[in-house]
Amino acid sequence: MTTYSSKPVEIPMSASAAYAKLSDLSAFQERIASLPEDLKAKVGDISFTADTISFNGTPMGALVLKLSETVPDKRVAFTAQGAPVPIVMSIELEDKGEEKAEAISSIDVEVPAMLKPMIGPKLKEAAEKMGEMIKNLVSLK
Repeated sequence: MTTYSSKPVEIPMSASAAYAKLSDLSAFQERIASLPEDLKAKVGDISFTADTISFNGTPMGALVLKLSETVPDKRVAFTAQGAPVPIVMSIELEDKGEEKAEAISSIDVEVPAMLKPMIGPKLKEAAEKMGEMIKNLVSLK
């Protein structure tokens, strides 16, 4: 497996508060539904249940990430369901002061060596976008 990670992103809440939001995703669906149309367009075609994130319109078609690991206040990980290769997306959380935390999102994927030069940069970009998306989602009120 190869890991592609985002740069750390600052989240305006404690790691435990961010963990609470990320370990039960059901509230995100309601928040997305209440967003103005321009912000919905930025988020994209994404939906949530308590333990899944579904992306439509990816290059692989629909992609469902299911909550597969939790470490209270530190880490949540999701495993891709039905993907052509094993994929795990994780979010590491670390407190950085009062009501401030840092998140790093990572994508672990099994990519054949000959495809890494073509796919690697896109996966790195996807990890960066996931980090920003997580920051935006947990910051929604």
